[in-house]
Amino acid sequence: MIEFFIAGLLLGISAGISPGPLMAVLISETIKGNFKNGFIISIVPVLTDIPLIIVLVFFLKNVQNHEFIIKTLYFLGFIVLTYYGLKDILASKVDININSYTVASLKRGLLTNILNPHPYIFWGLVGVPFIIEENIFNMISFIAGFFIGIVGSKISIALIVEKSKKFLQSRYYIYMIKLSGLILVLFGVVLFSKIF
Repeated sequence: MIEFFIAGLLLGISAGISPGPLMAVLISETIKGNFKNGFIISIVPVLTDIPLIIVLVFFLKNVQNHEFIIKTLYFLGFIVLTYYGLKDILASKVDININSYTVASLKRGLLTNILNPHPYIFWGLVGVPFIIEENIFNMISFIAGFFIGIVGSKISIALIVEKSKKFLQSRYYIYMIKLSGLILVLFGVVLFSKIF
């Protein structure tokens, strides 16, 4: 059970610190407002991902050719994680596009994440296939670890942005992204090994 929690935690942290649409919203709202705005954005993945997880688990539990589909998803997940991981490892700078919006923080965060392909890719090709054949305790441990990791890392970034706006352009953040890329590649290898 603990290994599933740790796997979820590491993947959550990697997802939480990686540049993307939700990260841009998090930074923008924190800069325009304060830490409270950033905190609101940080909890958005919990609100948007849980319904997605439930739908995917229900679908994969009830579909025919279950084993073939799972192994196909393992392979696709391996490709996706390796691609994103190598992209992060090779990153030399962070490019986060922050635009000016007037929509309320939570509404903007929810809309951004619902339209963001990353949660669908992660839960459809990595998260749910990884836990679908496990018992309920391992499933809950993985999901809990993931949400603690992603929400905790996004809250931390909101705090850092409020205190030091230059952090995201520093080499320390680049190193964090490279480390998260390595975690993604390693987890991709784990998914690949589950095919056989």
